[in-house]
Amino acid sequence: MTAAGLTKKIWISSFLLIFFPLQAGAAVISFSGRLDAITWDSSVGVYSGVPRGTIFSGFIDDETASGQISDGVTLTVFDSHVAAGGLTVSDNFILEEEDAVLLNTLTGTSLYTEGDILDGINIEGDAGMDGGGRIEIGLSYLFAPDTFADDNPANYPFDPAELQLALFFIFEEDASGAEVYHGAGRLDAVPLPPAGLLLGAGLAGVLGVARRKILSR
Repeated sequence: MTAAGLTKKIWISSFLLIFFPLQAGAAVISFSGRLDAITWDSSVGVYSGVPRGTIFSGFIDDETASGQISDGVTLTVFDSHVAAGGLTVSDNFILEEEDAVLLNTLTGTSLYTEGDILDGINIEGDAGMDGGGRIEIGLSYLFAPDTFADDNPANYPFDPAELQLALFFIFEEDASGAEVYHGAGRLDAVPLPPAGLLLGAGLAGVLGVARRKILSR
């Protein structure tokens, strides 16, 4: 876990989760959030130097993992053709120390610790960059560890009542695979993955389970 992965069985009352009603058949998720944490910045990333507190907004398709994100100045268009995992579900993944630190930074609490077990959904897409690197963009949803029974997205829809944290993340690496930039932030409002509203429709994506997602990966 180095850039995506998070969740814990504790309600976090320090922020309000607002659910936007979505049509079951919809695939595009619009999102907006404040950049709360920058865990790595080599100064050569696409969003290097963008200060904490900056509002990022964009959209991602939960089926194709294509979309775009912008900080109001720089626009990044992405899809899922390089190394991003698209939509995935994770049952009982374990938080590593750096992930717990990031979650506590995002929430302004000390609720998360190394070894916590969580469930999650992750939706991620990426784009190739000049010089051979790539930038990965995604949304991560964290749930109590007993929310999912397995990693098969066809087995169940998720229960919104179990959602504890939702965030966006940006991860960039160079052609050699070295991390260039990693930032994340809570969503101002929480748009639910449309596919997740349908039983057996196939959701996917967990907040962190692949080395480069905002807290796991």
